[in-house]
Amino acid sequence: MHEDHTHATPVLTAPSVLRRLLDDHGIRLTKALGQHFLADGNILARIIEACDLSHGEPVVEVGAGLGTLTLALASRADPLWAVEKDPRLVPLLKEHVARWPNVRVLASDFRRVRLKDLGTELTVVGNLPYGITSDVLLTLIRERNVVKRGVLMVQRELGERLLSPPGPKISRLGVHLNAYFRLSLVRRIAATAFFPPPEVESVLITADRLPIPRIQAPPDAFETVLAALFATRRKTARNSLAALVCRERVAQILEHLGLPPSVRGEALSVEQVDALAKTLLKSDS
Repeated sequence: MHEDHTHATPVLTAPSVLRRLLDDHGIRLTKALGQHFLADGNILARIIEACDLSHGEPVVEVGAGLGTLTLALASRADPLWAVEKDPRLVPLLKEHVARWPNVRVLASDFRRVRLKDLGTELTVVGNLPYGITSDVLLTLIRERNVVKRGVLMVQRELGERLLSPPGPKISRLGVHLNAYFRLSLVRRIAATAFFPPPEVESVLITADRLPIPRIQAPPDAFETVLAALFATRRKTARNSLAALVCRERVAQILEHLGLPPSVRGEALSVEQVDALAKTLLKSDS
């Protein structure tokens, strides 16, 4: 990789620069797309640090926007796939990264991208719009064989639910992710770090693929049991799992595993959900 300095790139972490660029090109940000561009150099540096890249590693950026994070990653990633859905932003993004031959702009919705077509041992990084966060995280799970790490900015409340231990705050998606990834909180991010500022704070989290998954049940069985347990959060596991096998069998399985019949799905660890999935699978075979 080499850098050609013949064309200066604007400082894309300055809100005034971002505003002028958008105004000059007649672009009004779309609330439906959750467009809030990173405008804080210190946070940008922390994201790069969290990526922990050696030079020449493959990276996929979700929602590259005008290229703020793209340019910061360009000297460390090869290839760097910059995915951007908004066709109004793509020409500007291409202009800003033109001097980097290793950066490949994909004018596409990330949800339509197959990561396995882009490489292996990928780092997936991005400031995730709220509307697609769950879809992006499910993509990490579905394509975990080619994803090494996720470095993601998400809304604070959602991030806390992903990182929560078993209990009232944990989300189904958090349990699912924890089956295959080690999740960590890097830092909280104030709304003022973005342009325009969103209405909520964000968190930067990392998701590192585990060398060995925490579960032994077939992934489909684990997911089926997890879905049943979280279908109605206030239901006990005994009542929730009755949708899969008869109530009497559920009671036997819970007793066998040393779980009280009144336990709720949200109180179960990944390993306990796994044990339920393995046992229920046997009961169906």
